[in-house]
This record gives sequence, C-alpha cells and structure tokens, in this order.
Amino acid sequence: MSKLFKTVFTLLLLWSFSFSTMAYTTQFADQGETVQLRWKNAVIPITLSTSLTKQNLNIKNDSDVIGAVRRSLETWEKAAAIKFDVTTSDKQSASPAGKSGDGISLITIAQTPENLLLFAGDTEDVSARTRIFYNGKGSITEADIVLNPYQQFSTDGSIGTFDLEATLTHELGHLLGLDHSTVIGATMFVHQGKNGVYNLSAFSSRTLAEDDISGIRALYGTNKTDDNCCGTISGKLTPTGKSNKVFQVWAEESETGRIFAGVLTNSDGSFRIEGLPAKDYKVYAREFADEKFSVSDDYLGQIAVSKGKTANIQKRLVLKGKNFDLQYLGFNGQISELAVPLSGGKSFTVYVGGKNFDVENLTVGFNSPFLSVTPNSLVKHNYGEELSVFSFEIKVNPKTPAGEYSFFVQDKNGETAYFIGGLTVEEYVNPWSSYFLPEN
Repeated sequence: MSKLFKTVFTLLLLWSFSFSTMAYTTQFADQGETVQLRWKNAVIPITLSTSLTKQNLNIKNDSDVIGAVRRSLETWEKAAAIKFDVTTSDKQSASPAGKSGDGISLITIAQTPENLLLFAGDTEDVSARTRIFYNGKGSITEADIVLNPYQQFSTDGSIGTFDLEATLTHELGHLLGLDHSTVIGATMFVHQGKNGVYNLSAFSSRTLAEDDISGIRALYGTNKTDDNCCGTISGKLTPTGKSNKVFQVWAEESETGRIFAGVLTNSDGSFRIEGLPAKDYKVYAREFADEKFSVSDDYLGQIAVSKGKTANIQKRLVLKGKNFDLQYLGFNGQISELAVPLSGGKSFTVYVGGKNFDVENLTVGFNSPFLSVTPNSLVKHNYGEELSVFSFEIKVNPKTPAGEYSFFVQDKNGETAYFIGGLTVEEYVNPWSSYFLPEN
C-alpha cells in the first residue's frame, strides 16, 4: 500500500463516524451545572412517527424496525427505574427550536424542512440528533429524536449504513438526560461508527456499558430487583501550580479491571461518580484534552463503595510536560476513534496512532489480569509523516468478563497515556482473531 493511499484511506476512516449533539456526563438546565436534566415521572411517553413504521428509502428493506425500537427501549428500562409508554402518530417533524415544543416526544426520519435543518452542514457524519425541551426546574417536558434523513440505516450490519438499534440506543440516552461519555467503549461515547469500520458490524452500542448504566442510575435510581446498588465516589483533585485544568476520573473494578464509570472534574477539581454497585474499585485520573501536560501519578487509590454511602478521595496531582500523544485506535489496518471489540479466548492485533512516539521505547500494559501483550509483538507502521502508528498483539483470556477495558502506553521515562475503555469484550463475536487461546 503506497504512503499516499494509506494517508487517504486513514482520513476516510476517520470521517466515518457519527458526531451527535462526555466517563458518563449528565445534561444540565443551567450554566452553573447545578440542575440536572431528567424526566419528572418514571413513565416516559414516546411517539413513533409513521415515517419509521412505513416503508422508507432511508431504511434498508426487511429491516426489523419495530424490533430495533423495542430492544433499544428495553435496554434502558432494564438499567434503571424507568418505563416507556409508546404510541404512534402521523406527525413527521420535530418541534422547532424554542422554549417549548408541542409536548410530543417524537422519533422520526421524515424528510421535512424542520428535520433536514437539524443536519445543515453535517449531512454525512451525523446519524441522528436529539432536541430537548425542559422547564426551569430541570424537568424534561419533551425530547425529539430525528434520524438523519440524508443517511441509510439497517438492522443487519450492511456495510456503509448506520445500525438503527445502536443509533436509537445512543439517542435515547440523550432523551433521558445523558450527555456524551469520554469512555471510548460506552454507548454514549461521542462517536458512533458505521457498519464496516474495522470490517465489522457496528453492533457494540446496542448494549450499554457499565459507564452508561451508572450514568442513568445516577439520574433515575436502580430497579427494585437490584439489591447491590448504588453508592458514590466523590472527591477533589488539586493540581500543582495555579491551574483550573479539567481531569478525567474513572473507576475500575479492582478484581477484573473493568471500567464501571468515569466523570470529568469541575473547574475546581471536584468530582462525583454516582450509580456505582457496591464493590472495591481502583480509581485513576488523567489530564483531559491537554496536549502539553500529563499527570505524574495517575493512580488515586483503591476504595470500597457501599450501597447508600459516599466514599471520598482527595489527592494532589503533580503535572509534568507531555512528550507524546495518543490519538487513534485501530484494527484490521484501519484507525479511528472507536473502541476495538474483542472476544474472549482469542488474540487480536490492535493498532495505535498518535504523535511523537518511538516504538522501540514504548511498552503496552493493562490494569486487568485478563489481558496481556504478546512479547516482542510491537510493530511500527507507515501511515504518513504526520502520524505515528504501531500495532501489538493482545491476548484475551477465555474467562474475561464482558465489559470495557483500558490499556496504556508507557515510554522509557515512565510517561503514561491511556485509552480509557478503548477495548470492549462483548457478546458480539469478532471473527478477525489470530488464534484461539486454551482455557487456563
């Protein structure tokens, strides 16, 4: 593959995401972020437009539209104390932007002027938009989901289409009051890939990550059948120097290394992670969206979370200059900003893209005992002068619990950079494995 073709191919892949309207993040009704958006009642009305239920050129023939809608709704209902009340209507358009809508929370894909206006300038990269109306107390009064009328959707993994169920599950998270997550493998992560990225079907976002579940339980509580939830981790991080930097804080299950939740700190360094099951967690922090500085010691400590209790962490962070930067993940020779889906009992070649790193001086590691790197498997690749890329082989233990896992890259000076939730082990089988690993 020529260098020019590799560069163009890479750019095409980086464009094949969905960018909709951040760790879990809730939406707020005020600039001070003190009033969280949520529905006042546990029963939430949803109206399906006939543009979805009748034949539509934007939805592939024989797609299981009603099944996709039902499963998306049930996914969120199983996670928290909410229920959806679903009806249908001939209404086609979302309510125009303003202080209030028409009171109907519509899911539509109709090519009406109002719906098309939502995608002005983003006709190719966005799978859907959600417009929310709320009152001064933070109660959501209406939320309209518009599937991009310029795009194609399917339920069978057809290459080049958006997965309808994954898209609806993501947008329903917004409808319920969640913003985007910074955990790469979460359903509420900012990017949603089309079918075909990594030569795989984009089914991952059909199911919720633990981060998504913690977020929705922080808003609505848990189902009565769950006796192990929920507790809270709160704290404050104080960086060296006069700094108002934002940090990403995340909690991993101590035993397995699975990510259960993460949040961004406020400008004063305070944070709060709610909706956590009663478990022991290891808590980490890193700089967020900072190209110049990194955290000298990212491990904040181990903490036990109990139901109905709040555990607290206070720590002073030492910042140091950053020498290299990780930007992209990859698989099957492709790189993007999407998590790489893995299957237990197999090994896979994962790609990493970024700036200013030397493969000969790097090591890859995990916080999970179920994941390991094949020795001497780091290989440098040529993806153009502006991007450094290497790959490594990862072994996934057959007993690895489903969930999202991080990995880190460390240089010889001890500087560490994370892909938080960049690897996801799930029920959807990734067939592109090197070989099968026997059980221990």
